[in-house]
Amino acid sequence: MYQMTAYTLDIPANWKYAGAIAREPGCHSNGAALKYTTQSPDGLTAIVMLPGVAWSWSSSESMQKVMDSTKCPGVDIDSAAKFLLSIAIPNLRPKAKVVAVLPLLPEGQAALADQLEKERQQNAVMAKQYNAKPQKLTLDGARVRVQYDRDGHPVEELISAVIDCNESTMPGVYKQPAYQQRFCFSRGTTIFRAPQGHLDELLALPQLTALSKSLQVNPDWQSRLTRDQQAAFQKAQADNNARFQQIMKDGRDANDRMLKQGKAFQDNLRAQTDHALAADRARQDAIDAAAHKTALFANDQQEFVNPATGQTVQASSMYNHQWLSSDGSTLIQTNSHTLDPNGVVYPVSQSWTELVPK
Repeated sequence: MYQMTAYTLDIPANWKYAGAIAREPGCHSNGAALKYTTQSPDGLTAIVMLPGVAWSWSSSESMQKVMDSTKCPGVDIDSAAKFLLSIAIPNLRPKAKVVAVLPLLPEGQAALADQLEKERQQNAVMAKQYNAKPQKLTLDGARVRVQYDRDGHPVEELISAVIDCNESTMPGVYKQPAYQQRFCFSRGTTIFRAPQGHLDELLALPQLTALSKSLQVNPDWQSRLTRDQQAAFQKAQADNNARFQQIMKDGRDANDRMLKQGKAFQDNLRAQTDHALAADRARQDAIDAAAHKTALFANDQQEFVNPATGQTVQASSMYNHQWLSSDGSTLIQTNSHTLDPNGVVYPVSQSWTELVPK
């Protein structure tokens, strides 16, 4: 799509390879992602990377009906093992026998624990800023061993995945109680395949570690993708806001119909009705303001101000520093306190201003 290299990786010289940047459509899409298969000449030994997927769930019956109406029903899954056993394996290997469900290796578990702690700290800061309840965060990984026949040959596979989830308490509207809203995505599904009885040999090979470390992303491609994903998110947020406003309008229309049906009482209750409508408008303004803050928090977004222009910019809250180019078209997000793109990134055509949290 961008006419540039996205990733590079090394594979054994005599192996077969096929790869692409997948942009899966539909409500479970997790954006553009790498997928590839590399396998031995006989096809029995292979390494496969599949794109991640996204899903959501709500405890609200009305929200569940809305999700069903869009043909994207809620999925109540918040663990990597359940994702693999309920979604990935039944779709990828419907005839496979599950041999074992395993945690990640200790180094993988430690890395996820460190990431989760940092996310929780950032989440606590955001919750305090918006005077909201902190989100419930999940960062979980699992591995599943399976066995099946491939073209008459018994093979074994180790299928692994890592999932991220954030669960928020959403405010109730029009006498509806508050409810839980959960958003999850998998970071991709990895498959290691070998002839039955030889999977552990494959996993122990130093070449396998070297192959994994050889995977490198092109920074220019990543930057372009990030900008496009932000634009897509902002559009989706605007669409969600339009749907929310329509729900509010439907509620107001229903209220108006009830008032018309009671027209005989209007003369005596006009003053009370005007007062009630004014109060309703004030509550609606408060709900709109709270919903905007909650939507930002639930989607890991934050508003920043360009001190040079006063412009408000919405961007990911997962980064400590946001730098905006002088033409306003490029945003660099980083957690490095020492990175200053001025004179480094596009030094001739652009200068950079660090945004300030709003």
